Amino acid sequence: MKRTHWSTSAVRGPFLGGFRAGLAALGALLALGCQGARPVLADATKLGNVIVYRNGVAYFERYAEPGEEHIELRVPSERVDDFLKSLSIIDEASGKALPVSYPTMASIDGYVAMRITLGPHNGRLRITYVTESPAWKPSYRIVLGEDGKASLQGWAVVDNVSGEDWDQVRIGVGSTSALSFRFDLHSVRLVERETLGGGGELALAPPTGGAAYAVAASKVRMLSSLGASDVANLTPSGVAVAAQTQSFSGDDMKTAQKEAPRRPDLRALSQQIKSGKQRVRIEGYAQAGDGDLQASSMFRANLVRQELLDNGVSAEQLEVVATGKLSSGDAVRVLASDDADVRASHSDAVVAAADSQPAGLAHFVSKNPMTIAAEHSAMVNIFDRPTSARRVYYYDPVSERGSKTYAFNAVRVENPTQYTLDGGPVTVYASHQFLGEGLSDSVLPSAVAFVPYALDRSVVVETSEDSREEIEKLVTLQRGVATAETRRIRRRRLTVANRGNTEAEIYLRHQVAKGYQLIVDKAMPHEKLGSAYLFALRLAPGKATELAIEETTPLMRTVDVRTDDGVSDVAVFLEKRSPDAELARRLREIVEAHRATQNLRDKIRVLHEQVAVYRARTDELTVQLFSLKKVREADKLRASLARKMEEITDKMQKATIEQSYREGELMTVRIGLEDKIAELSLEPTVKAALAIKAITALTPALLKAAPAATKRKPASPR
Repeated sequence: MKRTHWSTSAVRGPFLGGFRAGLAALGALLALGCQGARPVLADATKLGNVIVYRNGVAYFERYAEPGEEHIELRVPSERVDDFLKSLSIIDEASGKALPVSYPTMASIDGYVAMRITLGPHNGRLRITYVTESPAWKPSYRIVLGEDGKASLQGWAVVDNVSGEDWDQVRIGVGSTSALSFRFDLHSVRLVERETLGGGGELALAPPTGGAAYAVAASKVRMLSSLGASDVANLTPSGVAVAAQTQSFSGDDMKTAQKEAPRRPDLRALSQQIKSGKQRVRIEGYAQAGDGDLQASSMFRANLVRQELLDNGVSAEQLEVVATGKLSSGDAVRVLASDDADVRASHSDAVVAAADSQPAGLAHFVSKNPMTIAAEHSAMVNIFDRPTSARRVYYYDPVSERGSKTYAFNAVRVENPTQYTLDGGPVTVYASHQFLGEGLSDSVLPSAVAFVPYALDRSVVVETSEDSREEIEKLVTLQRGVATAETRRIRRRRLTVANRGNTEAEIYLRHQVAKGYQLIVDKAMPHEKLGSAYLFALRLAPGKATELAIEETTPLMRTVDVRTDDGVSDVAVFLEKRSPDAELARRLREIVEAHRATQNLRDKIRVLHEQVAVYRARTDELTVQLFSLKKVREADKLRASLARKMEEITDKMQKATIEQSYREGELMTVRIGLEDKIAELSLEPTVKAALAIKAITALTPALLKAAPAATKRKPASPR
């Protein structure tokens, strides 16, 4: 075997060469990193103001005295684009803007030289521009006093990484809803022009495909989808109901009329949902020709929901969403709620990003100039104002770091400034002691903020939830089966207990579910906090109280008046709503007849049980009498038992007769109820309303014609 000998120099040479190359690369990286701290150099100018913003930029204001023919500005090449976007040079004497010239491609030591040519007799120049800068960080102090008085201090942490000293400069910080971005203005932009050939053949390429419902590299799991005609066939009366409600477009009607009215079979989907015990989201979509996009999409989604309910799916597993969006394909989509929430969270993230931006304008500038050396930071006091603040309890089960059981110690503080306070850390002091720290969202001018800072578990909250449905309006009604606009009401009960030894002022935060609206109770004071609501109450020490918060969403469902649940729904409808008088009378008759049948059934059941007891007792007495026949000394006992048996037999006969009578009465009432249900319809009330409208329209003409008729001469006799 041939041996290979390695010399030290052979190894050391390549190794050292690679090491030197690595050092060179590292030096280049460090140089690039340092370029971000290079300042804008301006001869014969003085830095006046620097305003640092939260969106990654800073505003610089420089001044140049008159008397110069030219001013040279040297801008780091990586900052040229921001510089050119925002550069403004104003002659303060004339108020005119001056032009700027600079070399197109030249860059010396990473700087681009920009030459400003000044005309004669110029005044002082104000040079302003915006360039990249770290965002400032807010920090607040609340010092609580007596009787709700407090002091609120605002501090800004500013980092000077511009590469130059800020010597005797007025420092400011600002927050606006303005957007910030990079845009290439420095590079020479060449436009590529199309080259035309001599009519050569060109093969068509397919369009770029995409995965349906792709979100963050994952697919939404769609359980089922239905077209417009399928949804139309889910209505109780087919196409007729769609025409009455005007919830479907004309295209839906034509499609449903051409095709056979085949009702979609959702039993397999229902079984899948029930077996999986998962929540699903039913999304409704509008179609071409719909008038109200939101209402039509809600109507379609509710039809599918009702079909799933009829197939045994629990209402708690179904969530209806009216998208209000047009769709040329699916009219309803059934999505697994977990996946749907992923897709919803993606859009919510966009909304959350927008919500995280400051609302309104904040602009604080120091009154006196200050100095911040390059590569140093400083805390700048932006305000120190008296305000109103007091300790409260804040129950927040919504936030990620909230608690579903206990209320936080918090400060309710007002913004005493005319500007928006950016969200940031808040330190709370009182009576020369530290109470805690919290985080605050953006606070609008003169608005109120809640800052939780501690948790002492004095206020305990227990919650429970239930739901119900109430009829709002009857849309169709035929042979006891009604299509009704209903609302689903979710109620959240909160039992609040104060285990402390002082009165507690408590604010309960409640987030309304998507697709729901809060049912406002005027007797329950509340206020809005972002997208949530706050309910306020005071609770004495050692006491507890209960609070019920309700929210509602519209639904469409069928109600069978022939069932107990249907009659209960109709009774609640008559109690809380005011339908047409004639319709209300008929519905009340049905409710009363149904109650009468229930009462008769209860009486018949009781009589049946009594007859059974009497029969069993007579059987026992018969056995006893037969046994006593052999005993001569038992004549008196035998006579007593015979009398008792006669009494029980008489009662049994009366109960049997009354049972037969009640059964006949029940049959009569039930037949009458079925007749009332069969005759129940919305058409008579509609016709009556049209007749009243026609008579009302004709009344002025009839009254006008009446005097003319009275003036006519009687006909002469023949």
